[in-house]
Parts: sequence; C-alpha cells; structure tokens
Amino acid sequence: MSEVSPARSKWRQMLPLIAFMLAIVIGIMLIARPAFLSSRPALESGMQSGMPKEGELIPDFDLPTLDGRSVRLSELRGSPVVINFWATWCGPCKQEMPLLVEQYNWNKGKGLRVLAIDTLLNDNRDDMRAFVKQFNMNFDVLVDETDAISGGWEVLGLPTTFFIRPDGVVAKVHVGQLTADQLEDYLKLILPN
Repeated sequence: MSEVSPARSKWRQMLPLIAFMLAIVIGIMLIARPAFLSSRPALESGMQSGMPKEGELIPDFDLPTLDGRSVRLSELRGSPVVINFWATWCGPCKQEMPLLVEQYNWNKGKGLRVLAIDTLLNDNRDDMRAFVKQFNMNFDVLVDETDAISGGWEVLGLPTTFFIRPDGVVAKVHVGQLTADQLEDYLKLILPN
C-alpha cells in the first residue's frame, strides 16, 4: 500500500477551503455587479463594449437626468467634460464629491461640464435626491437605469471618472477616489489655458 506524501495530503486538506473562497469571490462579483457577466444591453444599443481608453473617442450615450431631462454626450462636444460614476452608498464617492462640486463651480465659466452617473444598482431615486442635496451637486446627475453605460463600459469600481477633451477624446481615466491634486492635474488636461 502506498503512502500519501505530506505535501499532497496538505493540498487535499486545503482544497475545500480554496473552493469555498472561490465561491465567495464569485458570489460577491455576481451580487455587486450583474453587468460584469453581460454587457448585452450596451452592445444591443450599438455602444462599444469595454472601458473607453485614453486617446480614444468617447462613445456617445443619451441618459435621463434625475429631474427628467435628457442629456446626449455628443451634444456637449466642444466642452471639456468630466463623467463620474458614483453611488449613494459608496464611501469614496462621498469623500470625492465635494471636490468635484468645488472644481465644477470654479471652472464652469471655462465651459466645464460634469455628468454624474448613478446606475441605481442597490440605489434608488430618493436616496439619489438626498445625496444631490447633501453635496449641493449643481451639475447634471444622470440615471443609468438599465446599467447599459456602466455595464457596457465595464465600470467595475466606484468612483470611476473620465476626463474628456472638447474634441471628445478621453484624456484620462481614473478608477477610485480622486485627491484634490489629482483632480486639478486631470482638469488641466481638458480645460482651456
């Protein structure tokens, strides 16, 4: 009868733990981001799949605002645009939002537009309205109800911010919370001197 080596025995003992951890990771991904598995709505609407990259033309979209208007990105061509994906439950979004509001107020005279997009994933309009009021968000707040934009662009972390030059080309993509210095530096890439 052959003996099982100590290394092989240890591996067999670890296998259930590894399988359990893998199941937890997959479960978290499914709960936190259903669009991770499918960007079909975005593809069916003719939008590219995958996060827009620096140096590429930003894909067009048309989304409703929280107050019921409609914003088409291509209609903002000629203006520097910041697109920020956020959620009311996102701690880093809460930390970052005052910086975005401050920079918008400081630079709107230079034509800066800010589009703050919430997917309503684990969110609702009442919470959005309270968040907008709390942070005095006086720019366009958009609702990606079907997750077509954030799913199609594969936005997997919040906040995620795109800095778009007036010609519609992505100057910078930042995943995670922006610092004041980063925000100022990235705005220099898109604002007129």
